[in-house]
Order: sequence, then C-alpha cells, then structure tokens
Amino acid sequence: MQIFYYSESGRKHVARHFVDSHLAGSHFLSSTFPTPDDLLTYVNANAPREIIKQSMGKCAYCFNLSDGRMAGTSGIALRQELNSQDIVREVRDGYTIDVGIVKTLPLTSEFCIIAHESPQGLSIVTAFPGGYARAFAQKGQTPEEYALNEQFWAEHVLLRIAVDD
Repeated sequence: MQIFYYSESGRKHVARHFVDSHLAGSHFLSSTFPTPDDLLTYVNANAPREIIKQSMGKCAYCFNLSDGRMAGTSGIALRQELNSQDIVREVRDGYTIDVGIVKTLPLTSEFCIIAHESPQGLSIVTAFPGGYARAFAQKGQTPEEYALNEQFWAEHVLLRIAVDD
C-alpha cells in the first residue's frame, strides 16, 4: 500500500479547501476533517473506492464516506442544472472558466485526492470534496485526454456562493 504525503506546495494548495468560507467553491467540513493532517490520516488508513489514471504521472483517488458523515461541500455542477444568467466567466489559477453562482453549495460524502507517484509515496497535488472532476485542458496532455478534459468542462462549471452587495 502506498502512503500519501504532502509536499510544501501540495499542503498549501489543499489548505485552500479548509477555509471556513462558503464564498469560493468546495471545502472540507471542519466537523469531519478539521485540518489537512486529519484528511491525510484518513486517506492513509482507508482504501479509495476508485482510482483514475491521469496524464503526467498523476492519479485521482476517489473516496466516499459511508458512515453518514459529509466530507464537505461540492464546488462543481452540471452546466444544464443552472440558469445561463447564473453563469459568469472568471480567471482562476490562470484559466478563464465558467463559474455558477449559487445560494448554497451542496453537501457531499465524496472527496478526491489527486496525487503524483514519487519514490517517497503518493505526493498530494490537491484534494477537494465532491466527485471526480477532470483537469482543465492544457498543454502537455495527450490529445485524447485534452479532448476529454475539454468536453468535461464544456458540460460542467465550478460553483461559488453569491456575494451580497
């Protein structure tokens, strides 16, 4: 069994999903995973329900809490589930993407860990509550993966809570 661990940059990225603010996409519930280290302890003690190979040596490890607890809030939805006037364009991490503006984020028992295999184990790149979400289409991906990622993001949007003016 491989052991998950955080690099310094991975820990910083994952920590963004532990903020107690509902303003920006998915986050872990502090009642389930108070800190990134609590999440790390869980994934090192439990088997994922699914492993999805990605390009550039990465895999997605998908987990589902089966004890009735919620992992956090999901920050992704099918585009068709939202009204077109609730979708805006935003720049995130250098990508211009469509974002659905919602009143609340749905709770989910699912979460994913994206990790890169290294000699020390599985270096966590990111972790987020919700089902598997493909990477944004980018250079370096195989043509097949690029097409799949592009199609996924044509059908899905990230979510964030509406900010009252």
